[in-house]
Amino acid sequence: MANFLSEGFQELGRKLDRSRLGRAMRQQDADRAVALAALGQKAWEEKVELGTHAGHRDLLSGLDARAGELSQEAARLEIEKAALDNRRRAELEAFAARRKAVEVVKSPIDVALREARTRRSAAEQSVKQSESRLAALAGKLAGLERDITSLSSAATPEAQQKAAAAQAERSKLAAEQGTLQPTLAAARTALPGHAAQETRLAAESQKHAADIAVIDAEQKAAIGRVDAELSRVRTETQAASQQSGAVGKERGAALLALGKALYDGNVVAAVLAEPTDRVRAIDRLRAQSESEREASLAQSRALPGATMAKFWSVTIGVPVVFAALGTAVYQYQHRNTTVAAVPPPTSTAPAKAGECDFRPPPDNGVGVAVRANCVRHEGTFVKGVLESGKIIYADGRVAEGTFVGGRQLGMGKLTWRDGRRYEGMFVEGRSWGPGVFVTADGTRFTGSFQPGVRLIGIGIRQGPDGSVTVGEFAEGKPLATMFSLKDGEVAAVEPAKPAAPSNGTGKVEVVQ
Repeated sequence: MANFLSEGFQELGRKLDRSRLGRAMRQQDADRAVALAALGQKAWEEKVELGTHAGHRDLLSGLDARAGELSQEAARLEIEKAALDNRRRAELEAFAARRKAVEVVKSPIDVALREARTRRSAAEQSVKQSESRLAALAGKLAGLERDITSLSSAATPEAQQKAAAAQAERSKLAAEQGTLQPTLAAARTALPGHAAQETRLAAESQKHAADIAVIDAEQKAAIGRVDAELSRVRTETQAASQQSGAVGKERGAALLALGKALYDGNVVAAVLAEPTDRVRAIDRLRAQSESEREASLAQSRALPGATMAKFWSVTIGVPVVFAALGTAVYQYQHRNTTVAAVPPPTSTAPAKAGECDFRPPPDNGVGVAVRANCVRHEGTFVKGVLESGKIIYADGRVAEGTFVGGRQLGMGKLTWRDGRRYEGMFVEGRSWGPGVFVTADGTRFTGSFQPGVRLIGIGIRQGPDGSVTVGEFAEGKPLATMFSLKDGEVAAVEPAKPAAPSNGTGKVEVVQ
């Protein structure tokens, strides 16, 4: 056994070496292309005689001419763009100056207009107040006249005193009336002048506002024409840039072809010695890598036909068999300890608020208990505590197995509502030890688990498509390169490609 196991691990090492060599050879091919292009570039720059390579020479001459035309076109467009930018800036400055000149004239007119409106409003207010007061005075004076006439006919001292007071009040109101009448007349006289001045100033302000609107419209039109030209220049510049990129790419390919032709033709020139030596050095490395790869393949072909089959049967088949045996033992024990004793299972759908009725646990024996939080215990109870059976949680999880203090211990099973399940060892209600975790899509993970259903150590992943991946895990993630087995082919899987459930894929911890 040790012999084919040793040879199997050596073969895995060789496959990794060949994978590394493949990457190195691809990089060497890329480096060779760069070196050949540098060789062609050097020959073209140093004007090496290319009489035997007239096709490459003519192609490069045409490409250089086209590149020169595009460069001149780009320079012309750049100059045109700069001129348009300057023109746009000058136009904006000219329109801003015209607008400011009108605003300088309009601003004092607007100030005067506001003052004229204030004066007109004040005059109108004065007329209204004076007219209102004079009307009130007239009413009061008429009343006083009636009072004085009535009191004058009475001969009592009290009537005489009231008559005198009424006459004094009449004199006071008459004096106020005499003062208000000229004020009212002056306000009425000034009001038309204030209104006329306001009308004249408003017309002047509107005229200047119209001038500003015309300037703004002219600016919009002029700047729009410049912007249209700028847009055209940008479009042409972008097209020239794209053409330059295409010419540059074609030129690079032409230089590569020229360099390859010179190298394959063993063209000797002093100026080409350094780039030619660089290509030769890469070729030596490439040949060495190819030789190592062929030697590795020869060793693989020399292996006895059944070596890798035996290797995979031991490294993958044995753990799978042990896991299957563990599951079978658990199911057998579970049938003997719970199935016969526990009442028919109830629905595992999550309970809704108000749909669970509290039921106390039996002291001993088989029974059912429902807690206030809708967690249901079914199975064998000892002193009111579930010892074996199942716990159905309100969120749809179902825990089955042996329980100590309400937590799973030993071989057990935990199923989630979405179809995920873990079957294996539990310690204090957590996954701990050998087991199997199956995801909702049917992907199966076999190995040793930490709390949180995280693989640790050597683990196996079996995909729904029949693929098998084996490798070392830590915290549920691949620790190093994995090996994939599908249709009899073995391939290395880089750690960057997840081959196991990420941390926290299935929470096993039981919350009471």
